[in-house]
Amino acid sequence: HGPDRVIQVMAEAAKNVAAEADMRLKDIAGIGVGAPGPVDFDNGVVLAAPNLQGWTNIAVRDRIAELTGRPAVLENDANAAAMGEFWAGAGRDRRIRHLVMFTLGTGIGAGIIIDGRMLHGAHGYGAEVGHVVVNPDGERWTSGAPGCFEQYASAASAGRRAEEMIAAGRASLLCEVLKREGDLGARAVFDAAKAGDDLAEEIVNDVTRWLGMVCVNVCRLFDPQMIVFAGGMILAGDYLFERVRKWFDYFDWTILESRVRLEPALLGNDAGIIGAAAGAWDAHQDGRLR
Repeated sequence: HGPDRVIQVMAEAAKNVAAEADMRLKDIAGIGVGAPGPVDFDNGVVLAAPNLQGWTNIAVRDRIAELTGRPAVLENDANAAAMGEFWAGAGRDRRIRHLVMFTLGTGIGAGIIIDGRMLHGAHGYGAEVGHVVVNPDGERWTSGAPGCFEQYASAASAGRRAEEMIAAGRASLLCEVLKREGDLGARAVFDAAKAGDDLAEEIVNDVTRWLGMVCVNVCRLFDPQMIVFAGGMILAGDYLFERVRKWFDYFDWTILESRVRLEPALLGNDAGIIGAAAGAWDAHQDGRLR
């Protein structure tokens, strides 16, 4: 229904949550908001949301503050999820100060935390790992760039590639699933791969190869202590992680032993909510909340 209606619902949700906790909004220090796509963190503006219509240069932070009467802070949704895992999930061990998180969904979101602080970059575009170009000859993707990482390793890409291969005449256990469901998701692909389906195994191998390679590249750039994976694809459990670690080891350097941990996220769909709250709390503590 567009930005206006969504922002109104968000404000209503904030009021309802406060009421359910038997609190008044005026007792709330601040409200954290997570939004998809690149955001202007300093000014609280959603610059563009490729998968949502009408979300261009929307001043979400100030409109939430106006509707609720409380100061707010805006964060990219993947950054918020990473902060949630850092604050209360896989990275909650206070010895973890450097963490990267990938969210494997329709695209690939990412958040990068360095020495306990979220990386935003000069323009707020930092940590857009899903739009790193990994194949210069690939198709141009939602960002307009060719061969983006999320084109090859997102949950959506696994299902899309299976559909394309079946349409090209490849035999697979997934044919019946596609007829029944009308489309394919990553879960169906991973289930078929576990059952020994050749087509599905080929896709899983490619997806995990891309993930392992980009994880190594991220390590060379940021040297994290932990890389966390979130999204529906992690429901594949060890079947996913064993293969990602195998490819990680293949692409990793050999001059030193790797010390990074690859872990599943623990907070599920609550990660972004908790992380948005963490961002508001940090801003309150630093005197940046307004």
